[in-house]
Amino acid sequence: MPPITSTHNLIDREDARPTLAAARSRSRYTYLFPALAEDPLVGCVTGTTARATCDRLRAFEIASRVPLSGMPVVQMKLPAAYTYFGQFVNHDISAPTGDVVTQHGWTAAAGVIGAVDPPGLDRNRRAKPSIILDNLANEHPEPLTLSSLYGDGPESADPEIRALYHADGKRFRLGQTRREADAVFTNLLINPARVIHATGAPDIPRAAGVPQLADRRNDENLILSQLHLALMLLHNKAVTALEPQVPDAAECFRQARQLVTRHYHWLILNDYLPRLLSTAVTGKPLSRWPTRLTEANRVPLEFTTAAFRFGHSMVGAAYDFNANFGVNGRISDTGATLEDLFAFTSHGNMQASLPGAHALPDHWVIDWKRMTRVLPQPAHGAPRDFGSAERIDLTFARDMLNIVGDSTAAVHGSILFRNLMRGFHRRIPFGQRLAGEYGVAPLSEDEVRMALPDDGLLPPGTRGLRETAATLGFLRETPAWLYFLCEARARENGERVGPTASHIIADTIVGLIRLNPASYLNLDGGGWHPRESVLGRSSAGGLTTIRKLLVFAVQDSVPPVGG
Repeated sequence: MPPITSTHNLIDREDARPTLAAARSRSRYTYLFPALAEDPLVGCVTGTTARATCDRLRAFEIASRVPLSGMPVVQMKLPAAYTYFGQFVNHDISAPTGDVVTQHGWTAAAGVIGAVDPPGLDRNRRAKPSIILDNLANEHPEPLTLSSLYGDGPESADPEIRALYHADGKRFRLGQTRREADAVFTNLLINPARVIHATGAPDIPRAAGVPQLADRRNDENLILSQLHLALMLLHNKAVTALEPQVPDAAECFRQARQLVTRHYHWLILNDYLPRLLSTAVTGKPLSRWPTRLTEANRVPLEFTTAAFRFGHSMVGAAYDFNANFGVNGRISDTGATLEDLFAFTSHGNMQASLPGAHALPDHWVIDWKRMTRVLPQPAHGAPRDFGSAERIDLTFARDMLNIVGDSTAAVHGSILFRNLMRGFHRRIPFGQRLAGEYGVAPLSEDEVRMALPDDGLLPPGTRGLRETAATLGFLRETPAWLYFLCEARARENGERVGPTASHIIADTIVGLIRLNPASYLNLDGGGWHPRESVLGRSSAGGLTTIRKLLVFAVQDSVPPVGG
């Protein structure tokens, strides 16, 4: 398989169409509730046409710009690393390619639907579910099997995937960080002697500014990039532990990948999801969840388009990133900003001080001990969202509503609008309908209203989202992505995902793991535990948390930028 190159756009690029044909033979999307998707008026506000509902979605997004840009944010009792672990999981499940917005027949289109309609858009009608599923494919051959990390391995037919691996055919090839000259800091009025460097630390490999990864989306922000690197290092440690007993290179690689995947799946089911899903779902072990999913290579659109898109709300404006950028930071005590995290990637050209210096500066190496802890109180003078994940609701960190570095965001619409429009054009039912399918009591109109940002915090004369939502009919019939944010706020105080979204997430993720024949759930009675692993035996009980795994993965490989 070639590297994953899917964008986050609603409409694929013209040159991506051949990828769709190839992806069709790998895995596809599906509906958990196909009968609802078949309803001609699904997702349309009662009494309106498709075009009128599109116009209402646009009106809601426009009304959100003022209030959502200045609302205070509230931290969760959850380390910031979980936000980005979730983004990695999402990338490992869904890599969409294809066109679901324009008229059937591949009418030329580009960009994201927003203030300017792309060519070929028919705003008066939407594609039928069969056409949507036929023109939208998943680049992942086997979702949630770490193909974002491994591709199809060192013996891949694709040279770009083979190039990810060392000549031994077992280990990942690594890049190396670079050290900025002292003059760079002096010019910024920073004493170079105060800067801590992770001298010799590895980086993801890059070539002419292009990340050499199986899923290039994993270099879109620095935390995600460093997480991907940590998993590469973990695999290499697995190879080192196994090769004395497994001399054959291909078999050693296979067993190392299997071991890392077991850890990954175990943490998803026993650490990540239990911390985030509603207690209505986590009352019993997720490993025994009675999933609705029936095929391992089918990802529900209700999941990828709405239920698992709560992570945008959890993104913070600044993070306790390392000893240079964090609490009592040597360079900044207000943390690494969201803008920094996008700039120090291949897409941001690493903010290189020298042309062509495509490597991460070694004073920007992440400290996973910091990123996996929760600060009891923000540091003095720091932003309120400093240090931890933010509450799941409709308040967003500064810069989050518009993708950092995307100069077309003003034309193509904010993340909020993109999420709403994806749901509409992919025929996702209103949240109230989905709640009913799971036997969950739907939110009342008043619950939806109160879960939206407080109009009382707005400047005098500004029309708030609560009033706008009521006028547009969205309190009674709420687009699924918006509903799930409101459900989290109303039913879980923003600390967890609400019950309806939690059911969809459990159905999908547990289903994908269980339906994989190689999953630990299908081996030896499904009772495997990290304490049985050759990795992390010095850690009490094994690598049983994301914190333990990430700290172990980089130990002895990454000189600490701690303190």
